[in-house]
Amino acid sequence: MTAELDEIRDFLDQAPDLAELPAPARAAMVRRLTLRYLRHGAAFPPAENGDGLWIVHTGAIELFDAGDTLCDRLGEGDVARVTGGECAATGPGGHARVTEDALVYHLPQARAEDLALHHPALGDFLRAPGGLSTPDNDDPGDMGDRDNLGTADGRTTLLTTPVASLMSPQVLQADAGISLREAARRMTGADVSALLLQEGEAPGRPAGMLTDTDLRHVLAEDIPPDTPVRERMTRELVTVTGDTPAFEALLEMARRDIHHLPVMEPDGERLAGILSGTDLIRHQGTSAIHLIRDLRRAGSPAELSLRMQALPRLQQQLSEAGVDALRCAQVLTLVIDTLTRRLLELAEDRLGPAPATWAWLASGSQGRHEQLAHTDQDTALVWADDAPEEADDWFAALAREVTDGLDACGIRRCPGGVDPSHAAWRGPARDWHAAFERVFTRPDAQDARLATHYLDLRVIHGSHSLFMPLRQQALELGYRHESVHTAMALQARELRPPLGFFRRFVLEHDGEHSPALDLKRRGLLPIVALARVCALRARADARSTPERLRASAHAGILTDDTAREVEEAFRFIAGVRARHQARQIAAGQSADNHVDPTTLTGLERSRLKAAFVRVAQAARAALGGEGQA
Repeated sequence: MTAELDEIRDFLDQAPDLAELPAPARAAMVRRLTLRYLRHGAAFPPAENGDGLWIVHTGAIELFDAGDTLCDRLGEGDVARVTGGECAATGPGGHARVTEDALVYHLPQARAEDLALHHPALGDFLRAPGGLSTPDNDDPGDMGDRDNLGTADGRTTLLTTPVASLMSPQVLQADAGISLREAARRMTGADVSALLLQEGEAPGRPAGMLTDTDLRHVLAEDIPPDTPVRERMTRELVTVTGDTPAFEALLEMARRDIHHLPVMEPDGERLAGILSGTDLIRHQGTSAIHLIRDLRRAGSPAELSLRMQALPRLQQQLSEAGVDALRCAQVLTLVIDTLTRRLLELAEDRLGPAPATWAWLASGSQGRHEQLAHTDQDTALVWADDAPEEADDWFAALAREVTDGLDACGIRRCPGGVDPSHAAWRGPARDWHAAFERVFTRPDAQDARLATHYLDLRVIHGSHSLFMPLRQQALELGYRHESVHTAMALQARELRPPLGFFRRFVLEHDGEHSPALDLKRRGLLPIVALARVCALRARADARSTPERLRASAHAGILTDDTAREVEEAFRFIAGVRARHQARQIAAGQSADNHVDPTTLTGLERSRLKAAFVRVAQAARAALGGEGQA
């Protein structure tokens, strides 16, 4: 009997789907399991006493959703959770059957609940159908980083730290009628870098702010020191509340290039304190503020290249601090946006004034605010139709300087040539309108690929009003013409999650990274493509993948549950990729998207499989075709 129990224990220890359970919990299951033999063709689970946990030892079981579509195949070591006689993986109304004679272990529900009293991890596992959801965690933004969100090196993270715990509750305030000299005297006496000003009949709410930077400008411009502060103070204040995550405050400061945020009470009418960049700098993971500031002040492409050497380290810091992968991507995209703008400004200084109004556009992951340090360029350039004929010479020179500069700063040239140093990606607005008309009304396979780029475009620098008619044209034509939906859906169906039969990973064998999972091309891009098609059908002016999924659910293109599950899968896969890259950066290696699944924890492997299954199911439902699960 002991030998048999040892054999079961060894089997459970090697089952990938059980890897997240502590060894004592798996050991406690051994004596509670019942071995069952299920014949080919039998229904699963068996009608009698079927609730609980089922573990496949040998054989195969196929799972079907309510529409009789195959949604999963269970093989050796795979786990099914059954509640109310239904498998969690099939959803309501689904069914399953045995397709190869199977030996399965069954942990009945009553026994499982009894064990969970002594092994809470087992209870958590039982309450997490599909392997992605975790108990007491309703925020999809926490997917995949839950174990890291509480502390990092013993300190709470920016993601979970409220502004109230970092701000200064003692705020220097004064009436807006005092002079600049008096304001400087009071700020010096209090040793602070910001003064909040009151005015009118709302004494609890600041009417403006004066900072050290404002005073330096006053001196540089020879403004009389007796000038009332109200004439020089900043009136349009950006504020936060005490429960705002410090990370959101960091993003706001970095986006607007400001260093102080008034903190308001929840009612928005009373001042609670003030948050400064120094407060955030004292907390970990905030070097984004310094990096963005340094990029804005850089005087040459060479200095920009030197500063951008910090980008991989910033990604590593954010990941190790427990910042959600998509929030990390927002920060890194903001840094690369800032780099691009400064390169454009420096190039324009050298080339002289532009011959016409223009706009530099970003597409791809930068356009969607989903960019990490390991990335390449996807950009375009548009200028006004009233430009002189020779304008292309100036814009071509601008494009060469900026694309060369980005490449020197670690943002590689696009392998497909999607940048305005190539003539196809720069031109006057009329040429872009003609291209959009063709692509969105009479698309071929190549046009479908162009459409994906066009729908991700946004302005990085220059005239937003020049680009907006193009954006509206893309959304209007794309919504009206079914042909582009079909072409983009066909393209999206080619991007299949990397799962084969029996939920085995399909690994890439391209030489350099063999064998490995390509978490970008096979993990994230299938979701990006699905969300883009659905958002176009919904006529949604959204660019980021989560926003597109939510807009698609709001329009009824996707169900609320499907959109939520696919977004959770997207966040989880992005988290695995970000942590993989952080480990590479810490080891002094170049970051990539290729993960050897044997280097992942059993929990990550199990959840990745569940994520890929959910994406394949959603793609089949929304895009049609056979797909792959």
